[in-house]
Amino acid sequence: MNDSINAEDDRHQSGEQTAGDGVPTRPLCLHELHVQAGDRVLLSDTSVTIPAAKITVIVGGSGAGKSVLLRVLAGLLPHDGDVISWRGQIGAPENIDATKASGRGAMDQTQRVGIVFQQFALFDELSPTANVQFAIDHRTNRRKRPLQSAKAWLDELGVPARTPIAGLSGGQKQRLAIARTLAADPDVILYDEPTSGLDAASGRKVAELIRQTQTNHSRTSIVVTHDYETLLPIADEVLLLDSAARQLVSIPESQWDQIADRMESVALEPKEPSDQTVGSQIRSSVSRTVDQFLTNTGGALVAAAKLPIDALPIVPRIRWGTRFLMHYLRLVGGPSAWFYLVLAGLIVGFTGTYFTFRFLPFRLYTQPLLIDELLSSIGFALYRILVPVLATVLIAARCGAAVAADVGVKRYGGQVDALKTLGVRPQAYLLVPIVLAFLIATPMLEWLAFSAAKAISLVTFTLSHDEIGPHFWQQHFYRNLIQSDSRLFDGWGWVMLKNLVCGVGTAAIGYYRGIAPKQSASDVSHAITSTVLWTTLYVLVVHFVVALLEF
Repeated sequence: MNDSINAEDDRHQSGEQTAGDGVPTRPLCLHELHVQAGDRVLLSDTSVTIPAAKITVIVGGSGAGKSVLLRVLAGLLPHDGDVISWRGQIGAPENIDATKASGRGAMDQTQRVGIVFQQFALFDELSPTANVQFAIDHRTNRRKRPLQSAKAWLDELGVPARTPIAGLSGGQKQRLAIARTLAADPDVILYDEPTSGLDAASGRKVAELIRQTQTNHSRTSIVVTHDYETLLPIADEVLLLDSAARQLVSIPESQWDQIADRMESVALEPKEPSDQTVGSQIRSSVSRTVDQFLTNTGGALVAAAKLPIDALPIVPRIRWGTRFLMHYLRLVGGPSAWFYLVLAGLIVGFTGTYFTFRFLPFRLYTQPLLIDELLSSIGFALYRILVPVLATVLIAARCGAAVAADVGVKRYGGQVDALKTLGVRPQAYLLVPIVLAFLIATPMLEWLAFSAAKAISLVTFTLSHDEIGPHFWQQHFYRNLIQSDSRLFDGWGWVMLKNLVCGVGTAAIGYYRGIAPKQSASDVSHAITSTVLWTTLYVLVVHFVVALLEF
């Protein structure tokens, strides 16, 4: 009994409290946190303790850096990013001293932070139940029994289990996002502008939902918002991101009515008008374009070098890895792709057969002498050259664009960040399944295209040479492909090599173009178009190089 009393005393001394569901919660300490965006300092060596099991509202003027701070607290920004950098320590009080020695930005890995995103960041391909179950299966301590089942979380927050994500209302999506965050059993919950874009009545309902959730589960909750009027009634503590002092300042409740006067929008200094001549401006524009091209090319080479490591088939949960694999198999090798490749095979098979015989020089004299050689050459060309090139180019354009769009939307919509906050490497459930899907689907789709090409070739030859019939086609079409000592076609290894190399490259390009940072929908569109360009060029280079080795 003394041990339990001592443990209780230790928790009180460290600020730790026990939540309503029996989970101990700890305060979140920020020690000498310094955040910088480019040349502008957002926070300068600020230290503050956010109390456990309470709602802390962080307010600030437009442009003060609230969203940046939230992403730093969520662990979504590296300490030495290209644009944003930070240093200091973030974590539970008892772990702060252990991270001070690093001398740079350090996160307490023992304290899981969950985030309810402004755009919800739900996995659209999963059901509401699966969204919550995904979080349950990726808790920090999976040995501990989950607080509730996925169904119980949905029932508690009033989310219909059988309605697809696209069919949920905005309020239902927000409740589902809260359910998923709680199901992951985080120590700290961040709310990103939860009332953004809502009218006053809807905003009050969201505030009531946050307070009710806090009452039931008592997590350390941080709400980052500009809508302080709606959220102050539920706040236990208020921190002002003071853009002038570059500090997080605690505002006592007696001064909450003065918050509006203390919030200042950050006005960025206007750029001075350029005195460059037209020629200088053109040179600067060309220089920026070349620099961006070289940067992207270098990034692509680095990504290619990292691909074997990034694509290691290590997934936290085989069940979910399989589920994402099936999703990308449907996307890459689904029925629409079958139709697309079969149609392409029919076109190349018909044109290759019909026009070869139709425009044969001195056809009346040469055709009887060359008809068997022509058929065997058509079969060889379709199997070894024409169909593989056409099929892989079309797969690169269609499927590469589909993957870039899927991953790009996940990046723009916050699902990639949601994976990170759940402790999952995005590569585990995105890159690995995408590569495997292409390795499976590319040979299959190319085989469908060749099957369609040889079928239409047989029909075309039979209709144009009805006096000879299909048996003659069957006898000579495969002559240059059949091996006497094998049931496989001659050169099948080269065809398979081209399929697999093109498939892996297309998968990697589509993934890395999609996973790049997205600030707007136009960035997603640009990723799709650039993927089509680079994947088709890549496929053509692969076929050129392999052809030099093959023949």
